[in-house]
Amino acid sequence: MAVDPRVLLAGGPALRAFLEGFIESIRTTLGNQLSGVYIHGSLATGSFNPRTSDIDLLITTRRLTDSPTNDLLRDEYEAILGRDAERWTEMLDAAFVPASWLRQPGVPAGDVPLLHPGDGFVVGPLGPEFVIQTQMVRRYGICLAGPPPRRAIRPASAAELRQSQVATLRARWETQLEFPGRLLVRPYQTYAVLTMCRALYVLTYGAVVPKPEAATWVLRSPGFAEWHGLVRSAIAYPGGGPEDRRQATLAFIAFTLDEAGIVHEAPSS
Repeated sequence: MAVDPRVLLAGGPALRAFLEGFIESIRTTLGNQLSGVYIHGSLATGSFNPRTSDIDLLITTRRLTDSPTNDLLRDEYEAILGRDAERWTEMLDAAFVPASWLRQPGVPAGDVPLLHPGDGFVVGPLGPEFVIQTQMVRRYGICLAGPPPRRAIRPASAAELRQSQVATLRARWETQLEFPGRLLVRPYQTYAVLTMCRALYVLTYGAVVPKPEAATWVLRSPGFAEWHGLVRSAIAYPGGGPEDRRQATLAFIAFTLDEAGIVHEAPSS
């Protein structure tokens, strides 16, 4: 399966070759169970940074995968991980979901195969961010197989997007104020700042945009002037400012939670 040339522009020939091999392995494992393959996130929007970005994939299947199929996918993932000298596999952030779920409102219930940086292959439920992710696929995704994203995915309303964003902030970010271990490293601080920019955009407009576009919007908004230096530093990473911005990043997360109406504890030092 040939990967879209936009991936070559964003990630270079090594990443394109990896994705071609990975997707062909998934096609072989799933057979006619495979319904669609979509690239989203920074690779699709042209803002991929190998220091901070994940490789975001949405893989659709004709039905919910069963335990034997999940075991085959796990074995294939581990085999690819073992021969991946450039460690692209560790950057995969992917979900294998039934195609019919993309036409349902909200977050469908059920356990699916998931790939997460740091966690590897797991089988579990989708998170509240699924609504935002699928709308990013619908608007910006690169289709490698299956129907075009706008045909495959139902549009979400502004209210649905705001609800998904609030739930995501509560589930993924509120706890990091008390246990900020992941924020000790600069790449994750950068990721957090850009993610908060998009969260603020979704809360304000009930629409999704790429994180760099949301960061530009924050910089143009006088109401966020307090955070302009932090956002500029995140955009400029790996250059452009002090290495450790943990306390400022925690404060920005707390500010975003406040904007979402989430009551929280003060950030830990």
